[in-house]
Amino acid sequence: MTRMVRARHAIPVGHGEVLAEPPYELWAERAEANAAAVSDWGFTIGGMSGLALRRLARRETVAEAGAYSRRIGIDVATVPVEPRLLLVTGHQPDFYHPGVWVKDFLLQRLADETGAAALDLVVDTDSFERVELRTPCTRPSVGRCTAVLGTTGVGGCFACAPVPTCSDVEMFRQAGLDALSTLPAPALGKHFDTFCDVLLDAIGHADDLGQALTGARRRFESPAKTDYLELGVSRQARTSAFRRFAAALLLDAEGFATVFNAELRAYRTRTGTRSKVQPFPDLSIDERSIELPFWVLSGGRRRPARVTRGDAPALLADDGSVCDVPSDVDDVMSVLEKADALLVPRAATLTLFNRMFVADLFIHGVGGGRYDRVTDAVARSYFGVEPPTFVVASMTLHLPLGEHVVTDEEIVALEQRLQRLEHNPDQLLDEVEFDDAGERLEAERLVAEKCALVTEIAEKDVDKKTVGERIRAVNARLSRIMAPVVAETAERLEAVRAQRETAEILSDRTYPYCLWNPIEVMDKVR
Repeated sequence: MTRMVRARHAIPVGHGEVLAEPPYELWAERAEANAAAVSDWGFTIGGMSGLALRRLARRETVAEAGAYSRRIGIDVATVPVEPRLLLVTGHQPDFYHPGVWVKDFLLQRLADETGAAALDLVVDTDSFERVELRTPCTRPSVGRCTAVLGTTGVGGCFACAPVPTCSDVEMFRQAGLDALSTLPAPALGKHFDTFCDVLLDAIGHADDLGQALTGARRRFESPAKTDYLELGVSRQARTSAFRRFAAALLLDAEGFATVFNAELRAYRTRTGTRSKVQPFPDLSIDERSIELPFWVLSGGRRRPARVTRGDAPALLADDGSVCDVPSDVDDVMSVLEKADALLVPRAATLTLFNRMFVADLFIHGVGGGRYDRVTDAVARSYFGVEPPTFVVASMTLHLPLGEHVVTDEEIVALEQRLQRLEHNPDQLLDEVEFDDAGERLEAERLVAEKCALVTEIAEKDVDKKTVGERIRAVNARLSRIMAPVVAETAERLEAVRAQRETAEILSDRTYPYCLWNPIEVMDKVR
């Protein structure tokens, strides 16, 4: 198959602009085509055909998603045990921006239009340091303020972190409202206050921080009438389908790591990526052990996973052995099920499992759409089939703060003007107003003198050093006369640069979804 060179997906610039690649009108066709294409699969994984594992994974994922959604207390659509089409997206349960949030609304729209089941994967297995509201504020000058809801230690993750208390929520609310009250847009505080109300309700239906944040987001979305399913990755990782997938890769750790690393190297060469950790680090292979494309969750921490080599291999986290690894897939699955620790996917393995064995169409953001080109290549090389295609979506919303956005061209024009005033002030004499007629006459005399000197320095056998010094002396006298204009231009340049910094803060597209009305976002995608 011929591969094409692709441009990077461009992040939308204008307020309300939505990126859909390919165009949204083709998404339903893509889902149908993906569903039909898998019927040609002939590979096996973990002692099961790829098609059988896919059927099992879809049934279990839908069942687990129903239970998860009920646990967090949200109303979701009734989904068949084996839906004809299953649409999937996902993200960490953080305060993400509307460019991420829009995926959920497009997921809902496509499900409504096609009758497909729809699922949002809550990546609660990801680590974080702080869960916080980021917002612009003016104290006294424009800057960024934060309100912290929760923190964690090294290796903490959303599924590992406790549910916030009512006191935590109220302190978070007060800090956020204090920052938002400094802005000339009361609606922002109103939306955030509403979010804190639903967060208080959500914490009563949650077992961990990830569930609390997901339940709050869905309650906040309720005016837009979303009813897609939710499922934490930590719950999907407990299904037998995922355990079989994980057991198969664990038993073929070296084979998978070799393919994975080779496709990473090919991607970096193709794209000119120099960093060895982009888009993912290689899986390390040494004489004693092999790094796995999974994490181990245990004791409230997330740790890298490895498998030892030798006659009695073991699954390792960085704090020691987790469990022995039998040679049979079913035995490995049984050991993983009984272990105190939970094996969960890393980013590439998460989308590999869900795109291959769960989704008929996966909706990525811009970043995911970039790194999943590697996942595509890994699927082709490892499974020997073309993976189901994905789509990419994003959008831009700016807070209603009305700040003029200073362009690079404005900055460059002022920089060039200042440079000319300092080094060739005669070129701008016609643009200057003089209060004193004598200064005007002196400036004109100096300009005439410089013109004569420039003509003289071009003549043959002239002492260019002496004439050059005289030109610099004329420029210096002109600069003294033009000093007020130079100072005014420098001051204007500094002000415009400060204005750009202010505009960059106020027009940042990455402020959290809880500052917007969900109906506005839904209207953008209808």
